Amino acid sequence: MTSSKLVKRIVTCQGSIQLVTALSVLSYREKERHGLGHEYENYLVIYDLYSPPGQIDAFAAFLKKMAEFICDWKAIVYLTPAQMKDIASKLNSTSPSKIFERVYELVGTDSAEEIYLSRNWQFGNQLFINAYQLAEKICYGDGIGIYFSSNSSAFFPVSFPLYLKAKIKGAIGNIQEKLQLKKSLKTLEFDIGYFVLPDIMGESPPMKTVTLDRKILLETFQKLRGLVESEYLSNFRQRVANAPVSILLTSNFSEAGRMSLENEIAAYRQFLISEGIEENTVLAIKPHPRDDNSKIQKLASALSDLFVEVLILSEPTLFFLPFEVFFAEAFVQPDLTLTNQIKVFAVSSACLSLKLLYNLPSIVGFGEQITPQVFYKNYAAGRLEHELELRSAIKNIEGTVIITDGLS
Repeated sequence: MTSSKLVKRIVTCQGSIQLVTALSVLSYREKERHGLGHEYENYLVIYDLYSPPGQIDAFAAFLKKMAEFICDWKAIVYLTPAQMKDIASKLNSTSPSKIFERVYELVGTDSAEEIYLSRNWQFGNQLFINAYQLAEKICYGDGIGIYFSSNSSAFFPVSFPLYLKAKIKGAIGNIQEKLQLKKSLKTLEFDIGYFVLPDIMGESPPMKTVTLDRKILLETFQKLRGLVESEYLSNFRQRVANAPVSILLTSNFSEAGRMSLENEIAAYRQFLISEGIEENTVLAIKPHPRDDNSKIQKLASALSDLFVEVLILSEPTLFFLPFEVFFAEAFVQPDLTLTNQIKVFAVSSACLSLKLLYNLPSIVGFGEQITPQVFYKNYAAGRLEHELELRSAIKNIEGTVIITDGLS
């Protein structure tokens, strides 16, 4: 009999949809190695959530709940901004070995065979990839498996966590040159990347890649169905019954310092009006997990005169839950048709999964007329470039609906 081999896997996580994608990659690799006698010991490390301080603990707690729905874990640890700040403050005065000892203490293991990260160029990512540099380094990308480099317009200029902003002088240029905190950390490349849409944003990943079938994502979303409360879902369906529905997928622009709060609310309003609003339309607002809840409440109030009703998916579960799970539960019938006439208004890569999984395109905002008026000057050009990339990506996604019976 072949003896089993213990494989320690560290999954680093900075958000809800990233967790779905990372765990989909774990599942795929397990299937690849079925029959090899591997036993897995899993560690989840949650950090750099960039969420408003009053919401960050709830965000971390929900990620833990999501993870436990899908996988068994030896340990799940949330590293707070204070802990990450403490580590960052010691990088220039403490030996790397001492820094890594602190990381091992926090994570719960001093070794791993595999480490999964969304990217390798932000401080937190570089910290962990260096601490476990003997592990196989696996990139699962951002969003639903998209590769973003440090030069991507989606991150230009990058919104760094507050404890790093003070260390950065001048405009964002070469990220590694600007982050003096990272001088004791090596730049380590990934061994392999697993992406559902590897080059959809016009960038080719610089590592060996495996393209995942979108069904892998759907299987993971299916496992999260139990997080949607049946009573809430039933009430929501009743309130939108027989009505055209507009869905607004927001982002954390003002929280990240890319525009003022007032401008962000005005931008969403102008965006919706510019596309035309059908009579008796219900608006459903799905907040970004890093949105400030008070902003979303103000936004709903500012849009209330445009729609017959405005519904905010702001219950603790729905606020942080990937929208794809709720969408399938609320709007997709067993025969794969939609329950309502739906228009999706999106301002981030969240729009890509709706096209990929449900063949539902999105209207990407804010557009050339609104963007220069609302974004701070240093962000407007990068924002317009990213919008063009998103619109092109939607057109390039093959629109085959493959929802499984278990998810629909």
